Amino acid sequence: MNLSLLLNVHENSPVVNDTIESILNYATKDILMLVDGVAWSQFESASYPVKTMCGFRHGCPKSPYRNMALGLKMLVETYPESDWFCYFEYDGLFASERFKESLVAADNMNVWMLGCDGHIDDKEMPLVESMVGEKFKSYYYLLGCCLFFNRNFMQKLVEMQFFDRFLNLTNHFSEGYMPGYSGYDLSEHMYPSLCRHLGGNIGVFSSYDEHGMWHGSYRNFPVRWKPQINPETEYFPESSIIHPLKEYDHPIRVSQREVRKCHATQQTLKL
Repeated sequence: MNLSLLLNVHENSPVVNDTIESILNYATKDILMLVDGVAWSQFESASYPVKTMCGFRHGCPKSPYRNMALGLKMLVETYPESDWFCYFEYDGLFASERFKESLVAADNMNVWMLGCDGHIDDKEMPLVESMVGEKFKSYYYLLGCCLFFNRNFMQKLVEMQFFDRFLNLTNHFSEGYMPGYSGYDLSEHMYPSLCRHLGGNIGVFSSYDEHGMWHGSYRNFPVRWKPQINPETEYFPESSIIHPLKEYDHPIRVSQREVRKCHATQQTLKL
């Protein structure tokens, strides 16, 4: 299985390096790092073991959904042979290869997107609906920090020239993130809704509700928007993807670095 990954970053920091190291160890070597345009000057002379590109300036008028669309467009063009494409935020961490088992299972169930906190919302996306020529029956949501896209879904979007058309249509927006849309980042509703509209299924790893309760495979995927993962009560040995971990010296990051170091030592001894 070929996997490529788009890493969204906002500053040159040790956390970014740590996250990249975890991706290289457990996920893929095919990484494209998208840098917020505001922070690009920090990266021009920096050395990272991945392909790097400058994105739009985060915030109005160049908002989150435009950077994600630009990044996914470039990811598909850079790694066209991928079976799965992943969008990942800098403050997440890969802790094992176990997530790949879910991708293999998803391939057999016509699942085109995988993520966390999946649900249906009461939203409107008139511009996106105008692009597909009809109103969506439902508006689906997946948390934007970690998303997996199946090649079948990405091929559909490429065939309809979605990324180019979308970036063209949104280029002139000068106020707000998206006219007619009431959420923060359109991507969290747009891609899951497009996925279902175009014939694919959605898979949900885990969810974290408004009462602070985990659901689903949260021991494998302790992923949420906030607060940070608690190292005393939410660090599970079987974790595969973890979010958020915003500090380099967060106990879970420290522990995972030791795990990766031990694994590297064992591999060296075998050689």
